[in-house]
Amino acid sequence: GTTKMTGLFGCPVHHTFSPAMHNAAFEALGLDYVYLPFEVRPEDLEGAVKSLIPLGIAGVNVTIPHKEKVIPFLDEVSPEAGLIGSVNTIQVKDRRLIGYNTDAYGFKKSLKEVLGMELRSKRVFVMGAGGASRAVCFQAAISGAEEIVIADIEAGRAETLCRAVAGKFPSCRVGTCPVEAPAIQKVLAGKDLFVNATPIGMKPDDSPVIQAGWLSPDASVFDLIYNPEETRLLREARERGHKTTNGIGMLVYQGAKAFEIFTGRKPPVETMLRVFKGKLAVHQ
Repeated sequence: GTTKMTGLFGCPVHHTFSPAMHNAAFEALGLDYVYLPFEVRPEDLEGAVKSLIPLGIAGVNVTIPHKEKVIPFLDEVSPEAGLIGSVNTIQVKDRRLIGYNTDAYGFKKSLKEVLGMELRSKRVFVMGAGGASRAVCFQAAISGAEEIVIADIEAGRAETLCRAVAGKFPSCRVGTCPVEAPAIQKVLAGKDLFVNATPIGMKPDDSPVIQAGWLSPDASVFDLIYNPEETRLLREARERGHKTTNGIGMLVYQGAKAFEIFTGRKPPVETMLRVFKGKLAVHQ
């Protein structure tokens, strides 16, 4: 047939909204493409990646736990993906596999579109030092942030990420902060943006990772959690007059960028956002 195949490699993948979002976008533009989830176990990753070219697959997204492990199996990675050390989109082009990281783009684009914020010269505090935090911190540095402070309950993870970013961006001040209320309160005082890149806030009885009262008056808050749409942290910050956003924009914009990489077409972002929010409403 003529249908071009795209999809998602991850483990597990049963929870993903990506197929609904991409398939609606293909339909909106009248493209003969389909997007399917593939549950790829870690031991099968190399074989799955090597199957992309012979099967004629146009490209795939890559999610947990494969974003770092997939890199050795690719022919090329984009500058951003190389810096971040993580790939979430693979394009098959001229029988070559090219890796991209659209998570970082999704973060930057969501900040601009939803909060009206550019990262240049900003001072950023990031809670959490996992994969999502890595994309956030590197994008902040790429975009010319003045300072990035990273805190994680596992201090070693924060130190490792701090060294990785500082090593590539010597002009950006990068530091860590202990996860202790007095230290966080002191460091937060002068920051323009607080990012929660931890799962804390997903459960209704979770206490917020910080107190909204610790934020400087003009600070914005970006919580990468998207379910619930408004965590207690976001609600308390909003009630105190801060600009806030959740992780929906970041997820939709990273998906839209992947769509553009797969198809070469401008993505129907509004369609993708509507479908994502519709799926989310069903799962709440």
